[in-house]
Amino acid sequence: MDEDELHDFQTALEQLRTCVRAHDDDDFARILSDLEVTILEIDKWPANFFQGLEEFFNDPKFFSLASSWKLLYFINGNWEHLSEHEKERLCNILANTFDKHENWMGAFVTSEILGNHYADEQTLATLVRLAKSARLPERSLAPYGIGILARTTEHEALRRLAVHELQELKESDSEEVRDEAQIALGKLGFK
Repeated sequence: MDEDELHDFQTALEQLRTCVRAHDDDDFARILSDLEVTILEIDKWPANFFQGLEEFFNDPKFFSLASSWKLLYFINGNWEHLSEHEKERLCNILANTFDKHENWMGAFVTSEILGNHYADEQTLATLVRLAKSARLPERSLAPYGIGILARTTEHEALRRLAVHELQELKESDSEEVRDEAQIALGKLGFK
């Protein structure tokens, strides 16, 4: 990576920080979109770029942006750029910030990432916990992630466990959770 490309990433991080401080949703989303174009021209992110993105998940002002979910979407769209260590760190971040975004799309994209990229028993347990304890309406999106996990996993035992958890969630005290569990089961071929 040459100095100009490195500078582009550092500049973009600083611009994103400025958007968070100014509560500028439009520019935040635009900068992420511009970064997508820059990333097309490189093989990997520069060192410490993920760390710069990770800092946003510690800032309450970031979560107050209606477009904060677009950072998750950006990361998901550039999954191949993450190291295994970064993926591990991200998993914990996602579990801890599931219902923190101003816009419910944060929980939606989080569920997609967890279901698609972390299809294991620990993630299933996390999604089940979120389906029971996260704030509404975000809580209702955890069954969506469980359904994705069930479709993604190659392990039949994990798939059966995910289906069982979805059937349990059909009895939730939350109508939204019950509905999403039913939809997820339907996509898996269950009534």
